[in-house]
Amino acid sequence: AIADLMDKSPSERIPLVAERIVERIVERATADRKRLPQRRKGYTQKAIVGGHKVYLRTGEYEDGSLAEIFIDMHKEGSAFRSLMNNFAIAISIGLQYGVPLEEFVEAFTFTRFEPSGIVAGNDTIKMATSLLDYIFRELAISYLGRNDLAHVQPADLTPDTLGKGVGESNLPDGARAGTNIDAGIAAVAQRAVSPGFVRSKLTVLQGGVGASARAGSAGNTALALSAALEATTALTPAPMPMAATADARIEQIRTARIKGYEGDSCGECGNFTLVRNGTCLKCDTCGATSGCS
Repeated sequence: AIADLMDKSPSERIPLVAERIVERIVERATADRKRLPQRRKGYTQKAIVGGHKVYLRTGEYEDGSLAEIFIDMHKEGSAFRSLMNNFAIAISIGLQYGVPLEEFVEAFTFTRFEPSGIVAGNDTIKMATSLLDYIFRELAISYLGRNDLAHVQPADLTPDTLGKGVGESNLPDGARAGTNIDAGIAAVAQRAVSPGFVRSKLTVLQGGVGASARAGSAGNTALALSAALEATTALTPAPMPMAATADARIEQIRTARIKGYEGDSCGECGNFTLVRNGTCLKCDTCGATSGCS
């Protein structure tokens, strides 16, 4: 084959050499592409950007990393919708060939074109300068933990938030969520749950049968404390639940009123035997009054 190639003229040799180079590049790129499973997980985010509804759908690998996106709109016309659909395909192919999501985020955030403006329907993004700015802000927050691109921090969404605390999220080494998670449990959870949907806040707690046997190891201090707490709880009588206590009091009031009493408990003896005595109440059991003689 090489001898036949050398016998040809330079003008005939160049197309053959270029064709073989292109074939090798295509073969190499095809081998490096990471395909998705036929059934994959992800999430759908609906939002309104400047009065235009946008549906963002993601597809993930089994380890939870982003692999593809779909963008759907309906107010911009067929040409714009086709451009956005093909743009999503291009981004998906880039992700499957190994382009980091960080590169897309840096390239497309803060782009400015219409539609833009106030964002409704998203918990963390409240303003976007364009559709691409909104889409890659959402992907960065959900898959990269880029809360610096969010207008509302995750801590601000909790009902008991008290504001910004210095060093609020500075946990000691080893105490962060996920550092002591069993690898098998975490792998199963990642295959079943979309990290983008939970915004990378997935936490798997370790425990179960055999906790007392493993309580002596240093990595299972929490299990030892849990076992000790369970043993202490077993020795002390469990208090009556608040709901049961309230139901018992309601039943006593109902019984007292059926018998002709007012239904209130006496402040001296605690019995529900108070009767009307002028403008006050008098207890038939101990004779105490609520203030009048």
